[in-house]
Amino acid sequence: MKTLDATDRKLISLLQDNARLPTATLAKAVDLSRSAVQERIQRLERSGVIAQYTLRLGKGDQLQAWLLLRHAEGFSCDDVMPLLQSLPQVRLCQSVAGDTDLMVLVEAAGSGELSDLRERIAAFKGVDDVTTVPVLRTLVDRR
Repeated sequence: MKTLDATDRKLISLLQDNARLPTATLAKAVDLSRSAVQERIQRLERSGVIAQYTLRLGKGDQLQAWLLLRHAEGFSCDDVMPLLQSLPQVRLCQSVAGDTDLMVLVEAAGSGELSDLRERIAAFKGVDDVTTVPVLRTLVDRR
């Protein structure tokens, strides 16, 4: 398998969002012909990069996780919060005492999106450490 290029990654991203996109729509999005896109998709399928097409449930069944953040030396919640507020996946932020400084509840479409989100937050200036705690099920929610 040759290395994935930017076009391959864009096609994969588009298909992850909606695996039923017409080839013509994909072709337009990556500025290639329909036949070139079909060949790329077939190559990705043959090589195992695309293993299957599957159903993803709507927003009501998104993956939730708590991200436990620790600030870097000299930083505080006030430094990190503007960055977190800019992310649509962030649902709740709570400042807490102890080894963790911030508990951030996030929602993601799947484990890949959660991983990407976690890495993005871990790279924020002022964040020293991130621990990810996936939510298995909600037993009580009185909000």
